[in-house]
Amino acid sequence: MRKNKTKRERIKWNYSQTVSFPERYQKLVWEHINCKAPLEKLIHRIFTYGRFEDLQWLYHKYPDQSFAISKKYDDIKRGVKFWMEYWHDQRT
Repeated sequence: MRKNKTKRERIKWNYSQTVSFPERYQKLVWEHINCKAPLEKLIHRIFTYGRFEDLQWLYHKYPDQSFAISKKYDDIKRGVKFWMEYWHDQRT
């Protein structure tokens, strides 16, 4: 049971469009068997469960969306946020 009984609002998706992804990420987005998933779900899962190489692929494929989502969720690790910020600064 949660200590704080305040109801948390669900975070709404900004990127709900369905995108194709390489088969190697199928294990991260397990509920979508056809290698297509909502972009925000794909990015969040790679941030949560992916490796450094996955972060690089993701940022180079979807730079603006990756940077925005890294700032949006509290549960994303600080290492992921660091690399998104670093690559974003290098790009601008």
